[in-house]
Amino acid sequence: MHSCRRVSVLSFMGLTCVLVQIMFANVACAKTIAFAGQEWTVRSGSGGPGPNQWSDSAESVWVDKRGLHLKVRKIAGVWHCAEVTSVLPAKHGMHRFYVDSRIDHLDKNVVASPFLYQDDSHEVDIEFSRWQRSSGNNTQYVVQPYAAQGNIHRFEAKRPGRQTTHYFDWKSDSIHFKSFRGHDAEPRKERCVIQEWTYTGRDTPPESEAMRIHINVWLVKGQAPSDGKEVEFIVKKADLPEARTAPSASDKSGKTNP
Repeated sequence: MHSCRRVSVLSFMGLTCVLVQIMFANVACAKTIAFAGQEWTVRSGSGGPGPNQWSDSAESVWVDKRGLHLKVRKIAGVWHCAEVTSVLPAKHGMHRFYVDSRIDHLDKNVVASPFLYQDDSHEVDIEFSRWQRSSGNNTQYVVQPYAAQGNIHRFEAKRPGRQTTHYFDWKSDSIHFKSFRGHDAEPRKERCVIQEWTYTGRDTPPESEAMRIHINVWLVKGQAPSDGKEVEFIVKKADLPEARTAPSASDKSGKTNP
């Protein structure tokens, strides 16, 4: 009886080792790219928002001289979306994104967004979408939870042109959002400003080791583009705070990586 128990324990330990190896192998095999001075993980698999299928192929996500390209495209008859996530945690400061796509020409079923995310209650979004409407507002600034009074600011960016700049300046007690025409740190002229908004509510998220910068393009409710065409969203460059250094999983002393 004792020998049987010993075999069972050894078998369990062996299975555990295999599962751990698989887990770390999956992490190690996750595709990453370099953009805006940071390393980003390229998402694959399935899940929200949407829910959707996500592709990490070089035809869905890539970086070239034009910038970061993210595509919604059909693969083997199934629509796939694209997302990248900063490897290191986000920190307070200016997050400026130079978009090189017509945000007013996105299909009504498509959402494109640069954002911060820890969980559904700790999130800061700039979202370009008409949310399945044919006209009206096509951009929104959001501090989650969005249903809380004063946590969302919607507007229509009318004829913004292909090159627009969008930012949020994340501080401990406020977040200042701005969108304007052209690719500049600040608008060259007042008439270039599309919209700006300052949030000072209680839901401004604190810095956290779990907070990451994301950029994605996806389908509302997982529904195909209404015109049946692929969608490409391009961010030419981004000005971001110096990435926070995450603690090493193998460092028990509490020190951080160099």
